[in-house]
Amino acid sequence: MVGLASLVGILTGPGQSMGVSVFREHLSSGLDLSDSAIASAYLVGTLVASGLQPRLGTWVDSVGVQRATVILGVIFAGALAQMSMIHGVVWLTVGFLGIRFLGQGALSLTSNVAVAHWFNLRRGFAMGVKTTVTFGGMSVVPVLLALTIEAWGWRQAWLVAAAAIFLTVVPIALFGFVDRPANLGQVPDGGNSDTPVFLDRGVTSAVRSVAVRTGAFWTLAAVTVSNSLFGTGLIFHQSNLLGEIGYSNSEAAVMFLPQAVGAIVGGLSVGWLADRAIRPWLPATSAVLLAMTTFLGGSAISFGAVLGYVLMLGLSMGAVASMNAALLPALFGVGHLGSITGFLGFLSVLGSSMGALAFSLGSDVFGDYRSASVAFTVAPLAVAVMAVMHRHHFLLDGRREV
Repeated sequence: MVGLASLVGILTGPGQSMGVSVFREHLSSGLDLSDSAIASAYLVGTLVASGLQPRLGTWVDSVGVQRATVILGVIFAGALAQMSMIHGVVWLTVGFLGIRFLGQGALSLTSNVAVAHWFNLRRGFAMGVKTTVTFGGMSVVPVLLALTIEAWGWRQAWLVAAAAIFLTVVPIALFGFVDRPANLGQVPDGGNSDTPVFLDRGVTSAVRSVAVRTGAFWTLAAVTVSNSLFGTGLIFHQSNLLGEIGYSNSEAAVMFLPQAVGAIVGGLSVGWLADRAIRPWLPATSAVLLAMTTFLGGSAISFGAVLGYVLMLGLSMGAVASMNAALLPALFGVGHLGSITGFLGFLSVLGSSMGALAFSLGSDVFGDYRSASVAFTVAPLAVAVMAVMHRHHFLLDGRREV
């Protein structure tokens, strides 16, 4: 299940910011649109997509991961195919809505929930492995898309991505995914004795209304939203950011590969630590990693410094994804995990929707993308301070009623 869910996570790449970033320059020239116009379309499309996330999570809980993934895989392939036919900013906005909702949101959610149902004792480590493999594989997607664009053109590249999704995600869900261990007469590792932190003994799952009244949820949300906002901005404008120090579009795309190394370290480390007593410090640590990333993004000049920046970007993204995937079921159980994850996903996509435009406007205000990146460092530092102040919400023995 970890391997299959990781593969589905990788295949969301064409709908993720790093996949879309490869098309940015071609969309600009092919549709005669400015960077700000494309970023605005990205904002609106992603913003509308975020509003669909809470209902999506509830739907996944009701129909099951397997059935949901089959349906979403087919629709995602269709959404990618229609990106090959776009003309004008309105159609582009609708296209972004489709691929962001289905790629970044829907299939990412089902792949996480698929793993969470199978683990109790080693859930953090399992989620860390899933996050690591996903980010590692996903870093190859921009390179493959860039090569496809160079060979056949950007419109044909969307069609190739659509075919790849249909021929992989749908069979994986049909023949590989199993909703719960009980369907095969099995139990999660460690048995069924897991009790979420915010519930009494014997109560197995929190509903979303309970989860969103806790300080733990909103601490995770603050870290997640800031990571989505600034991480998306950095990834979407990677060719602009690195272009200011002489990198070509292809060279900027290749720099997504070392980002995978950072994601591997961040995902595995945080997944392993999420099962241990250091857990209360993980949200603050993740926010500090993001602050270091935005600072390096605007100050790195040499190849070594740029390499350190992309490694840190991967480390930050992998850490937050692994942290959320491990802590949400530990805090609130798995019975309504899709609904709770969907609401956090809504907030995450909401932040992500503003990332591209924030950096585009920031470049106008501060003079260039690098200066904007340095200026934005203050925001994740503030989130880190808040997370330190609320670390008691994540104590391993802190079971409380809400």
